[in-house]
Parts: sequence; structure tokens; C-alpha cells
Amino acid sequence: MNQSNQALEEARKAGIDLDLLDTNLSLSVKERWQQHDAALRLALKLQAAGELRNARLQPITSTAR
Repeated sequence: MNQSNQALEEARKAGIDLDLLDTNLSLSVKERWQQHDAALRLALKLQAAGELRNARLQPITSTAR
């Protein structure tokens, strides 16, 4: 087994999804940027939702314990 094949096999054993990497590399740069931007927008929405939820929570008072 050559060094490249050995590295790929080790990556597979480590749980790296090489098919996903191949799929992403088959996309154009523009398509990858669009996916990145969509993922970033989702992450920011989730962060904002979490902050809103946290702001609505009532603090625990010492008498409530």
C-alpha cells in the first residue's frame, strides 16, 4: 500500500467522511461560498434565538431555592 492510500485508510478509520470531502470539492468555489453563507446565517439565527430564550428566563432568587 503506498503512502497516499495508507493516509486515506487512516483517515477513514479516524471517522473522516471522505465522500463528503469529495462532494464538496466537486462544487464550484461559488457554490461552496453559498453553502458557507447559508450555514453562517443558520448559526447566527440559532445564536440569536438562544440569546432571546435566555433573556426570557427568570433568574433564580435566593428565596426560590
